[in-house]
Formats: sequence, C-alpha cells, structure tokens
Amino acid sequence: MSIEQFAQGVAFLASRSPVFGEKPLSVTLIANPRAGGFTRPFVFSRHLGELKLLARRAADLPVRGAPTTFRLHATAYPRHAAEVTRALAEEARAAPETERLVVTAGGDGTTLEALSTLMDLSEAERSRFVVLRLPMGTGNDGADSRELLSALELLLGPSRFDRQSALRVIPASAGKPGGRGPWWSFNIASLGADAFVSDMTNRLKLTFPGDSYKLWVELATVFYDALWPTRGFEVRAWDAKGREVKSFRGDLLLLAMGVSGRRTYGSNKPILPDDDDVCLVRQMPLLRKLVVKGPLTSGRHRGYPEVDLFSASKVQIGFRHRALVQMDGEAERLEAEDFPVVFERTEPAIRVLRRA
Repeated sequence: MSIEQFAQGVAFLASRSPVFGEKPLSVTLIANPRAGGFTRPFVFSRHLGELKLLARRAADLPVRGAPTTFRLHATAYPRHAAEVTRALAEEARAAPETERLVVTAGGDGTTLEALSTLMDLSEAERSRFVVLRLPMGTGNDGADSRELLSALELLLGPSRFDRQSALRVIPASAGKPGGRGPWWSFNIASLGADAFVSDMTNRLKLTFPGDSYKLWVELATVFYDALWPTRGFEVRAWDAKGREVKSFRGDLLLLAMGVSGRRTYGSNKPILPDDDDVCLVRQMPLLRKLVVKGPLTSGRHRGYPEVDLFSASKVQIGFRHRALVQMDGEAERLEAEDFPVVFERTEPAIRVLRRA
C-alpha cells in the first residue's frame, strides 16, 4: 500500500480547491504510515476509492490561478509531527503572504502533536495556518469528520474558515523545576478511569496494533479503583464570566471536559452527548458500575444520580494522591505535587474549515 498514492490524491484536490481564493497556497500532508487507515488493506482500499470519487468531481473545477505547492511528510518516530510543524512555522515567517494548509492523516496523536505546536506560536503566526484533520487512525474522534469523504470534501467547498478553541491542562507543577506540562487538548481532556483506559490501550498498541479500547473499558470497570485512588477529590468549575457553576467534594471515577459539547472519545463514545461540555462521574460500587457503564458509553447517561453534565470554561481538580490525565488519547501521570490541575478553554485559536 502506497502512502505516496494517497498523497497524490490529496495534492490533486488541493490544486483545484476554490476555498483559498487567489493566495499562494502551501499544502503539507503529515501522515502516520502506521495508522490504521493506511495499514488495514480493506480500509486503505476504500479510502483510495473515495479519493478517486472526489478527484472526478475536482476535475470539473479550474486549476488554482495562484501557485500551489505540496509536500508529504511521513512520520517516523514520536514527536516527528511536532518537528515538521515547527519547521513550517519557520518557513511562514519568511513568506507571510502564503496561505498554509496543514493536513494531518493519522490518529488523534498525530493531530495532537501538530496542533500543540501551533498553539505555542503567537496569534499572528498561528493565523497563517489552516488545519484539516483526516480520519486515518483507529478512533478519529478529533478529526474534522469520522468519514474521509466528507473531511476531504471541505477542500472542494462550499466551505468557510472558522476557528476552534483548545483546552489547556495545567498542573500545579508546570513551570517549576522538574514540573510537568502544561499540555493541550483539541477534543477532550479527562482525568480518572478513562485516562487509565487510554494509557493501557496505548501500551498494548506497542505490541499488538489495533483497537483494544473496548477491552480496557471492561477491565477498568472492575479493576480501576483497586489500582488507582479515587477518594478525596475537590472539583470547582467556573463559566466564562468567572462565576462558579459547580463545586464537588468526594470520590471521583472520572471527569471529562471538551472543547465544546457533543464530543466523543474512545472511538465514538459520546461522553458529551449534548451541548454541555463537562461530565463528572462519581465513584460507585461495582454492581452499580455495571448498570451505568452501558448508558455512559452510548451517550444515555444524563439523569443518572452518579453523573453530572454541565458547562464550564475552567475546571480545577484538587487531589492528594496520584492520578492519570489524558489529552486526546495521550495519557500522563500526575503526582500529588501536580495538583491542583486546571482544565481551561481558550478563545477560538486554531483555523479550520467548516461547511459554508
């Protein structure tokens, strides 16, 4: 299977894209060749078929009048996508008049690296970039669509430019010698049992590629609180005007916060099923977990007494023990000195494409 063949299809669509007007356009495809969308023959064949379908539609559009360049970067090691994005930022400083499209083709981790690097730029530098996130991984919860066809259709329009917020996860030790973080999230950040599931899923992928998320959800239901402390959390949350909207003290199973409501993680698990963007789940006995687990993984958990769904712009979590936190599927371990940890939503910051 040729990743270059996939890249050629994306390059052709970009060369006919009417979305970027008369500006010079530099397109960079950052692709993870180990992502499931490339390594599973049936899935990759379907993706090539979708590219061919869109290419026939694009052939009826005129070639862009302004110069268009295209490059493929196949990632070869962790943080490679971040390195590529940093190099692109250096280039953008030398040619600020060029519109720059970064297309990520991999799992949520590839996208997280690229977007986190963009968030470290100034607002003026970041505004020179547009991001298109293709669903080529296993979960694809952070992609611009769960289907490749509808994601790539954004290049052909009608589309508009929009901006998406991010979440900044800030441990108390951030900025101190030997401290951790801060980290970024562009879909969902969370602490607790689901971060444990993400961590164990990623560990298993190193040996057995594939999606073991469902397996670890089942195991976490039984074993999580035997391995990780759940007692004694303190949670406070505020809205955009600084008004407190939630206060909780007690035993916590998980807390998840999204860049918006209506967000999924763990390969389409609707933890935020409506407009509320925070989900807090209290610790509960095993038999009760077995009752709540199904609704929780299918988006039917509103109304359960162990679950609070609400909206906030900032959440602070206090704890005196160790815990796991995850940002878009990438887990980090927190120690007692890392608390309190803050989840905080930014103003709209990343330029993306939306349907007009």
